[in-house]
Amino acid sequence: MEKIHYFLEKYYRLILGIFFALLICLNMLIYYQFVYLVMKARPDLTSEEVTIDQENLGKVLDNLDQRQENLKRIEHASYPDPFR
Repeated sequence: MEKIHYFLEKYYRLILGIFFALLICLNMLIYYQFVYLVMKARPDLTSEEVTIDQENLGKVLDNLDQRQENLKRIEHASYPDPFR
């Protein structure tokens, strides 16, 4: 135990320096991967016309209307009190 204490007392600045250097390298890697590469790789903008399938759109809108009607019906339903 005394040897460990002596070693840490003698080389604590070197250990802290290595630790901080590793942290800085890790931060640089994270910055490179999540900031620099994202800013560098800009996708080409394409202006393609968006087409909507009217049949599927009608089905989706009918489904939404049906769900809305069901929700209104459930919200306004009156249920008997089971504890009376």
